[in-house]
Amino acid sequence: MKLKVVILILIIIAALIFSVDMIYDKTLVQQNHQQTTHKVLNKLPTKELKDNDLSVVNGFDWLLANNTKPSPYSGLIGESESKSKIIPHKFLMVLWNQSNPQKGVYNFGEFERQLNQLKGKALVRLEVNSSCEAPAWALKSLRSSKDKSLIFWDKNYLSYLDDFVSAFAKRYASSSKIVGVHLGIGDGEFSGSCNDYDNKDGWGEFWMSPAVIAEAQTNFGLTPDIFENSSKEIIKIYATAFGKYKSKLAYTNLGPLFSWEEIATPYNKRLVKLAKFAINSGVGNRDGDIEQWMRFLDKNYGVEITSMADGTCRLDFNEEYANKIRGRYWGTENEFYGDKDYVIGRHGNYKNQAYRFMVSSLRALQMRRNFITTSDSASMMKIKHADYKTQDFLSYLTKVLGKQMENTPDAFILLGERYISASHAEANRLNEACVTSNGDEIPFRSFGRWLTDTGNSKPAIKVKMPKTENHWAQDYYLPETIDFEYAARQAKQLTFDLNDQLAKKRCAKGCNTEIKVTFKDTVKTTMKIMVEEGYTKALQTLGDNKIKTATFKVKSIFKNGVSGSDFIVQSDKNPIPVMMIRVNFK
Repeated sequence: MKLKVVILILIIIAALIFSVDMIYDKTLVQQNHQQTTHKVLNKLPTKELKDNDLSVVNGFDWLLANNTKPSPYSGLIGESESKSKIIPHKFLMVLWNQSNPQKGVYNFGEFERQLNQLKGKALVRLEVNSSCEAPAWALKSLRSSKDKSLIFWDKNYLSYLDDFVSAFAKRYASSSKIVGVHLGIGDGEFSGSCNDYDNKDGWGEFWMSPAVIAEAQTNFGLTPDIFENSSKEIIKIYATAFGKYKSKLAYTNLGPLFSWEEIATPYNKRLVKLAKFAINSGVGNRDGDIEQWMRFLDKNYGVEITSMADGTCRLDFNEEYANKIRGRYWGTENEFYGDKDYVIGRHGNYKNQAYRFMVSSLRALQMRRNFITTSDSASMMKIKHADYKTQDFLSYLTKVLGKQMENTPDAFILLGERYISASHAEANRLNEACVTSNGDEIPFRSFGRWLTDTGNSKPAIKVKMPKTENHWAQDYYLPETIDFEYAARQAKQLTFDLNDQLAKKRCAKGCNTEIKVTFKDTVKTTMKIMVEEGYTKALQTLGDNKIKTATFKVKSIFKNGVSGSDFIVQSDKNPIPVMMIRVNFK
């Protein structure tokens, strides 16, 4: 009996020891799994990747995978009709006085004729903001400012607008030929006679000069409350009329400025509220002046600013915001190109246009713009540049506008150092550390779409924007002491991170990619790409001072496996200035 008890006790003890061992082993397995899942290689890879080809071309390389097609809801829009397939869509106007000749009577025949003639689709603006374009019957009970802008907070105006927008939406909101309709407020100026269209200075872009605000307050009873409430009413009028198609509506000012000087302060505060109201109403947006590429920094645009270790700022984009605006008309204008006097006068030498168009359009992509309007399509088709390759870039734009994480053909980052003034930062309510610690010269090192830089580097390749060329119109945000920007960054190691959500969607089992590194070949060195799985063949640079793009074929899971980043551009001997990185997905 005693022997049986002893044996039983030994069996119980053995079982307990086995259980503890099992628990301990399971814990180790879990810990090892976690370490494997979140593995970070602090050491650089020591083996060469298999099947990694390398090629080099002069200038930028805008090639995408052969099967890349444009997104259905995207594209370039010409203010004049283009013969090129690259600019397939056109901007059309609907005149209120022509389409609504009597109260309750609507005739959209002329617009219908223009719409039916288009090979592509249309962005539409209802011309409802000026006394020059209002029907005679309505003008009898409407008021307008000295510059002929209709007083948009008047009850009669709101009533007539509701009727006209509803009549148009009933006929055309669902039309597949119409990609967008401006939701413009105010800004109906004519500088002279209504009979001369060249006198038109207002485009319903929802702003006022300080003098016009003063006139509106004194003569027409405008207050911040009236401004906010009537503007909301106009947004509601359009959104209600377009119903389930309201995502086509393009509200025209998400920015922080309705006007300037002290008189503007209470209106600017209300404008910020109105932007949020418009976005929450489900409508889209169309702003302009992307030619001033560092202008748009306000959080209402979805912009985020990351402070880097070296004190610079990185310009990022909020992916939750991107998901919120997905499927809406989200456009901009990139207009000032060609050889006309007003273009040269505002933006400087014709020779800068290839660079300007590239940088500004890439900024539009970063802001998730799906439509870009150009004013002179013929001039755009004439711009050529050996390095920037504008015509190839135009083709590239048509294929990447409107793309989402799951179908984008590439991710990109544009490097450099671009400066904004403290006053511009203040206007955009920026209070990040990299903003507040840099005085009046706030440096931004990069912006991109689904690709960010993560390491230390220095700016390179100075691009002058001289005062004699009106600073290329970048003085809107430039500090007074600066007339340049940098177009590249350099270091012996440049580190990059692909958006984690994108990598998870596209690269869970490994992505076959082409990593395209655009650089200026200023020094003799060897350059290669390093990922968690290994390194590529090395490119021997020549030091011939030419802009080039090297394409490295890389397969990787892009899981933050190289010092916390996804890949490194390594220069073995000397730092080399890199202008842009694109990751092409196959």
